[in-house]
Order: sequence, then structure tokens, then C-alpha cells
Amino acid sequence: MDLFVIMLFLHVLGAIVAFGPGFAAMVVGPMVAKEPQYANFYARSQVLAGRRLVTPVSISLAITGVAMIALRGWPTLTGDKHWLEAGILLYVVAVIVAMAIQAPAGRKLVELTAQPPVPGAGPSPELLKTAGRVRTGGIVLSALVVAITFLMIAKPF
Repeated sequence: MDLFVIMLFLHVLGAIVAFGPGFAAMVVGPMVAKEPQYANFYARSQVLAGRRLVTPVSISLAITGVAMIALRGWPTLTGDKHWLEAGILLYVVAVIVAMAIQAPAGRKLVELTAQPPVPGAGPSPELLKTAGRVRTGGIVLSALVVAITFLMIAKPF
């Protein structure tokens, strides 16, 4: 089997594994908002999945991407179009957002939900602000993943 095909397989599989959980969070997050007693468990599970799965696998995308470029060459892959440069730029932005914004906000959410909510009391303003930051960051990351996927498949320019 061609080494390029193996790298491509690992690259696509890595993208699915790394970014799939972010799309699931759009469904589970609102459920947790309705049942705040589970917020800490969910926040801890997201942070752990990020640390042990999402981050290492998303970094592996750079390795397999560079390997594919080394194996086939930039001009052969791109056909002298600029879709790959745009995809790489968006990937770098996504990694920066994930590591500089999402990860610290997720850890803060774990801290803020460490104590069970007081019955009848609403969430603290800091908790709402942090949850909003996590939600917004998740939306931004999901949009970046969709844009990168489009660029990698359609190769529009």
C-alpha cells in the first residue's frame, strides 16, 4: 500500500477523532445547563477528553499533513491553488483558540462547578460568563473545522 494513502487515512481518521467530540458538545452542553448537578462531571470529562484525546490527535494532524506534503510535494497536492495554505492557516487558528482560550476556560468551568449548586439558587455570574466563553469557543472551533473540511475536500481556490 502507498505510504501517502496510509498518511491520508491517518489524517482523516485523526480529524474525525479530534473534532467529533466538539460537535457532540453542542447537544450535551444544553442538557447540562438544564441539569446543573451534572455540570462538574461533564466539565471534567470534557477537559480530560481534551487533554488525552483531542489535543494529541489534533497535533498528529500536523505530522500526517507534513508527511503527505513531503511524500507528494506541494505543487502536486495543490495544483498551484491556495486551498491548502488557507486550510493550514485555519488549522493554526483553531489550535491557538483551543489551547489559549478553550482549555483554560474548560479548566475554570471545572473549578466553578466543583461545588454542587444550591437548590433554588441560580448560577453565579462568573459561571455564566465562563460557560458562555466555552460555548462561543466551541462554536468558533466547529465553524473552523467545517471551513477546513470544505477546503480540504472542495479545493475551491
